[in-house]
Amino acid sequence: MSWRAESTYQKQSAFAEDEKELLKLAKKLRDILKLEEKQKAGESLAQNQLDKVTSKQGLLNEVTALAGKLPGDSDVLDKMQDITALLPASTVQSIQRKRSKEQERRQNREKKQDEERRAPVFMCRHDRPILSVCVSADSRHLFTCSKDGYLICWSLEQKLLKAILTFAGHTGAVFTLDISSAPPLLMSGAADGQVKFWEGDPSRLAPMSVTSPKSTLEHGGRVRVLRWCPSEEGAEGRRFASASEKLGSKPAVIAVWHALASGETKQLFEIKDLPGKANDLQWGRGGKPKLFSAHDNGASLTFAGVGGREAGLGHFGPVHGLLSLPRIGKGAFATVSEDGCLKVHGLDGNLLHSDTLS
Repeated sequence: MSWRAESTYQKQSAFAEDEKELLKLAKKLRDILKLEEKQKAGESLAQNQLDKVTSKQGLLNEVTALAGKLPGDSDVLDKMQDITALLPASTVQSIQRKRSKEQERRQNREKKQDEERRAPVFMCRHDRPILSVCVSADSRHLFTCSKDGYLICWSLEQKLLKAILTFAGHTGAVFTLDISSAPPLLMSGAADGQVKFWEGDPSRLAPMSVTSPKSTLEHGGRVRVLRWCPSEEGAEGRRFASASEKLGSKPAVIAVWHALASGETKQLFEIKDLPGKANDLQWGRGGKPKLFSAHDNGASLTFAGVGGREAGLGHFGPVHGLLSLPRIGKGAFATVSEDGCLKVHGLDGNLLHSDTLS
């Protein structure tokens, strides 16, 4: 049998036969009601018609018995309300209670089936495009996120990648993720406007399992970029930066937060006056780390301290990528753009190198 046939196939049951019999009895009772109307109008009835009128109570008893056997989701009584009105009130109430319970059971069953369909399962691969990737500090594990709404942890200990954990909890495409070093805390940002924090040490989780987030930050907007500050680590917490694009009344923002290893967060500052959404963020290493952002208008902005900001040298096209270069001088960062150029800036914003790559 084909899948289409299976999807439309309905098993015949005794209930269907009962419904057919009820409809036949209803037709007979309607004929009797018409004969009774004739009697009331003064017409004389033939003997066979009088016999039909006499059989009314017996037919009603049969209807009552069959109606009590119907499943709660049967709608046959709705098609014969004129006959249902002739049944005893107690019978009608019993049928209504049965239908109500059956409807509740059906709703609960459908809810359970829906929950089972939606329940996350271990994934050996992504079903949609992969949008971001990061690597653990010990280079033993790779983490990916995807439009399918999941994160996957991969083991790098063998020649071939092997999926060992699934992280489930987002309700939209997951655009970005990053992992801290010590203690390892994985975070992810998605189209659902949430930043979720996860256990970042795979050895503390059961292999081939599905894990839930430790905590969730209601960020707002579509969270596109997340970056831990690399110069801060420890149980007392560390800073991370986030960038989101406009969604509804929520504007594009860049924010800096303080997060504890438990996943608790506190916003330190937020920047809304931007030349558009940020395509990337990078922290510059140093005694007083600066945060750099890349934008579609070719600008690279620098943030120092709580909300301090200066514009770096721009490109002639959207800037899509940033890379921190801590070993160049006192620190630098590189930018790449749709204008085909790569630029290297010092942490003070001065241009150190520029090259056309395409």
